[in-house]
Amino acid sequence: MNRITMFTAIGAVAFALAGCTVEEDPITKAEADVLADETMAPAAPEAASGAVAPANSLNGSYNLRSSECGQAASEGALTVEGTRFSFYEAQCNAVSTTIKGDAAETQLSCGGEGQAFTRLVLLRLSPGTMQMEENGVNLRYYRCPTPGA
Repeated sequence: MNRITMFTAIGAVAFALAGCTVEEDPITKAEADVLADETMAPAAPEAASGAVAPANSLNGSYNLRSSECGQAASEGALTVEGTRFSFYEAQCNAVSTTIKGDAAETQLSCGGEGQAFTRLVLLRLSPGTMQMEENGVNLRYYRCPTPGA
């Protein structure tokens, strides 16, 4: 191939490649603002729809048998709402709590089956479970799923 033919071929390829470049029209400020809104996180978090319990909150429904979660007549059911502990046949209120290592020693004032009584329990919370120790007996309550969650 002679030089003229080679330069002509290289020029044709360069000209063809130059024609392949796509030039975009510049976008307007309004279009840039829309793109920024779509790709950037909001500056501040949105307000929650209600109170959010901390991850270490005891609040929730529990059962001694995870298979009986949601069964109102289960003898192993326990619901904790703030200072109120609702057992199958007893209602208790936490009167005092003392932190002891990784546990909370809680005095409960209870009523059930026509009697008033107190309980001193040691509570330990783990992911998915709450352990309750009383008079040397250790019970493991399984956290029940929240309905609709």
